[in-house]
Amino acid sequence: MSFPLPTPALYALPGHAPILLVSPHATAALAEAVPFVDPDPAIQAELAERVAEWHDAGSGEAMAAAARHLGAPGLAPILPRGLMDLNRGWKGRVEAKETLFGKGALDAWAAAHLREGGREALEGWYRAALGQIRAAAEAAQGFVEVHSFGDLGSTYDKQAGGRPVRRPEAALISATPWASAYPVGLARLLPGDLRGTPWPLERAVTDALQVRNFRVGPAPYPTQGPWALSARFLAARWFRWLAQTGRLPMATAETLVALAWTDEQDPRLEAAATGQSEEPADLVGVRDLAKAMGAWSHDAGQLGDIFLSEDKAFTLVVELRNDRTDDAEPFGLAVAEGLQGYLAARLEG
Repeated sequence: MSFPLPTPALYALPGHAPILLVSPHATAALAEAVPFVDPDPAIQAELAERVAEWHDAGSGEAMAAAARHLGAPGLAPILPRGLMDLNRGWKGRVEAKETLFGKGALDAWAAAHLREGGREALEGWYRAALGQIRAAAEAAQGFVEVHSFGDLGSTYDKQAGGRPVRRPEAALISATPWASAYPVGLARLLPGDLRGTPWPLERAVTDALQVRNFRVGPAPYPTQGPWALSARFLAARWFRWLAQTGRLPMATAETLVALAWTDEQDPRLEAAATGQSEEPADLVGVRDLAKAMGAWSHDAGQLGDIFLSEDKAFTLVVELRNDRTDDAEPFGLAVAEGLQGYLAARLEG
């Protein structure tokens, strides 16, 4: 069985502003997913239901509106999220019961219903997509994810029988995979309180959304989130900054940058960082870095603040409630206006 090749893996909108916008869960065509899944009609019907349920209605349109307004590049998926989720690690986290924050790029249903050879083909798409995003992010100072979320809770909450919880019309999300007392893998090497969205940016975007009549409310997610694309961008900038400021060997930093975009749970890194093995030549310094990030002191947080002040990198994750997706374009314009206001104030400062 042959599968479509990822050439390219993502749809790209041109632009030159130093901001990259991505809508990793935007609506994508069901037909693109069909070749990877068991052809049994009942399974194909279930696939169609999943694709319709799991995509972020309106996020692609909002992202495109923001990109046009800013003159910035934008990226959206070709393969639908119901088949493969670009905003998750390929492997996911080991969990007794799969959750939104532990699942990998292929959730349990998708992994169980692929054609023979489908997993390998999809990993090729996944790697190509992350490579495309990484290349586009090289020239970016800011990385913006645009999403929409369910008005009454997540699909996982619904499937598990949880009670509905009304969500705000719009929210800014600051969850990260290293915001935990017990990080694993690459998350060990970042400060637990490192957030990529500066408070002035959060205020600027919140104000712009409210001017356009989007009621902004609290994020419905825990502080610890998955290895989202914006987290990969921020982690990569962090490791490169550590090398540029003499805090980590450059060869080690480049290895960690590559892992941020490919395998955040690399077993070789985990063994070296936890002292289970000697440090390879390209991972010298990771054990000391892990100890510094995990120590009961204020040093790690201070270093994160210095990084954000000196590097100027920023991330932004915004969500639109899915009963307001008819207003996706003004939502995207509001996000762009907030970003412009923040950047203008930063230049003046």
